[in-house]
Amino acid sequence: MHYDDPDSLESTSRAVQRETGTIFLPHRRRIPVAALARTCGAPWHPWPRGALARAERTADGRVHLLVLRARPGGVALAVRGVRAAEAEVLAPLAARVRRALDAVAHGRIGGTSPFEDAVGGVLDDAPDPPGARRRLARLGTPCPAAPRLRTMPGPLEILACSRAALARALGSTAIAARLQALARAFAAITPCEPIRS
Repeated sequence: MHYDDPDSLESTSRAVQRETGTIFLPHRRRIPVAALARTCGAPWHPWPRGALARAERTADGRVHLLVLRARPGGVALAVRGVRAAEAEVLAPLAARVRRALDAVAHGRIGGTSPFEDAVGGVLDDAPDPPGARRRLARLGTPCPAAPRLRTMPGPLEILACSRAALARALGSTAIAARLQALARAFAAITPCEPIRS
């Protein structure tokens, strides 16, 4: 039994069983997971034995650990977290990872959402794009299964940060302003993020 972090949807007064769900994602071309792990940027992280990992929030607000490993004909995705072995959790996460893998043809692994890809485009103009990605990822929610990993912050998390603090983190007031404008646009057209208690 494990206890989730206090900021999660689960109370620390009751035990929460974490599970591991796995799914194979077939792909028509070889995905160089080990090479991507060596060159990835936040929120993706290198993981032991040539794997690639990240934290991802599900629709219910819980944060899960995702670990990718190369396999013949595709990629094995392991998801660790509350209810991770259930199809309702595993299938949407697998779809997001497939989206990210489809971008590998362009030289790096993509984001798991259109918002994450759009944020990456803005951060490419920052004075230090890799550093800006790392610092922005620190605004995300920690993963209970791997506390050093954090989710990519969503639009509401970015809007909750002051422009001055965001500019300090990103090294540019102009980039901070563009990022907040982008977050406002996405917040206006996407469903609300889960409320954290």
